[in-house]
Amino acid sequence: MKILFVLKQRNYLTTFSGVVAALAGRGHAVRLAWPDEDVSLPEELSSPCISVDHWEPKRGDEWAPVVGTVRRGADYLRYLEPNYAAAIKLRARSFEKLLHSLSKGERVPDPGWSEIGLGLAPEERTRLMTVTRLMEQAIPSDAKHEAFIDSNRPDAVLVSPLIDLGSAQTDVIKSAKALGIPTGMVLYSWDNLSTKGGLHVHPDRMFVWNELQRQEAATLHGYPIVRAIATGAPRFDDFFALRPVTDRQSFFAPLGLDPGRRCLIYLASSKFVVTDSELPFIQSWVREIRRSSDETLRGCTIIVRPHPDVKSWGDEGDVELVRWPGIEGKGRVTRPIDDPRVVVLRTHYRRAQAFYDALHHSAAVVALNTSAALEAAIVGRPVFTLLAGDDAANGQESTLHFHYLLEKNGGCVSLSATVDEHVRQLADALKAGDAGPRLRAFAQSFVRPAGLEVPASTLLADAIETHLRRQNEQGKDVDP
Repeated sequence: MKILFVLKQRNYLTTFSGVVAALAGRGHAVRLAWPDEDVSLPEELSSPCISVDHWEPKRGDEWAPVVGTVRRGADYLRYLEPNYAAAIKLRARSFEKLLHSLSKGERVPDPGWSEIGLGLAPEERTRLMTVTRLMEQAIPSDAKHEAFIDSNRPDAVLVSPLIDLGSAQTDVIKSAKALGIPTGMVLYSWDNLSTKGGLHVHPDRMFVWNELQRQEAATLHGYPIVRAIATGAPRFDDFFALRPVTDRQSFFAPLGLDPGRRCLIYLASSKFVVTDSELPFIQSWVREIRRSSDETLRGCTIIVRPHPDVKSWGDEGDVELVRWPGIEGKGRVTRPIDDPRVVVLRTHYRRAQAFYDALHHSAAVVALNTSAALEAAIVGRPVFTLLAGDDAANGQESTLHFHYLLEKNGGCVSLSATVDEHVRQLADALKAGDAGPRLRAFAQSFVRPAGLEVPASTLLADAIETHLRRQNEQGKDVDP
């Protein structure tokens, strides 16, 4: 097969490099494309079967100036539906994108503007959604995109993520369909189906992580569930392959922490979840830990790991560079919290060994709302969260995907409504037995449905071969 895989940006390749390599290893020709100027391939993907092209998202016809507005309008209307009644921040982001399109970037909405749409009656909202749906149907395949796709002459076209707000990848799917080429969408992240835009056009197949996301595709996007294929999460394949390379002494000593004490890791949130600095909340959380009546918890060490998109929380003080035996790269340590047993540790996002060892040597994990909770589950460490309140984390409870990971819904995260309850849960966790089997069972169901030993990239490559083949002249291959 010849496969054209259009990505939103080059760094998405980190997530899908395993499946690209698997397809190339089976003799398929994979043509990657993205809008970034950098069209180089990482060394590990050097292969005569893999090539790169530049994809220009903008259409070449009279629809170009308005198509984004049409789609962002439909995306905003989606957040007025009952499923999203509490999703204030998601709705605000969607409305901000719509107004940006309408005003060509000249205006930003006042607080609360996005909530006005909630006053529409259901039938009024339905009429508007019908208008945007008919407008999308009237938007033809773009000749420019058709020419781009046809120049690669692929047997199948893949895109990721497709469901960004106002996604230009909609035109890739439309044009591929106009050319009679099978199409597939590959899910990029665990929250994409519930926090981004809608499906403005349906691909022939949707490749998702798990059964929950198959249900999301149907209930949130009206996508036929029989065409949604659960293949697991390729982004965690490398993490599953890791094993600890340090002992407790060699890991904690460079950080200036006592290896004899139990350790907690606090996994900080993205800028979307916590708009302002999360540091004041973490400082108050540490104070509550130090007031615990439980001696082990009160005296524990704490590693705070900032989210990769948060480079600094202002003046964190001096930066110390640390190294560990057997781990490539350096860690950056700061000590902005007035507590000798607490460090803020940043490590290379794409070199996960240091993070893996930190999880391995810790007893429990605390997080407000982050996908890193999934990595904690893979290592077998229990995750705890507490309701931080809208002022502290206004992207926490108001997002659907926050609830998917909660223990009461079959997930890996234990939720407490109060700080006192949260502190008691942590004290109990430091005394409890190994929760690894339960957590790894969740990890399997969520990110590796075919089994913990089966890489998702392998399963996804299998599914692409099976479900996106065009019939040959004898009609022997499967047609979507």
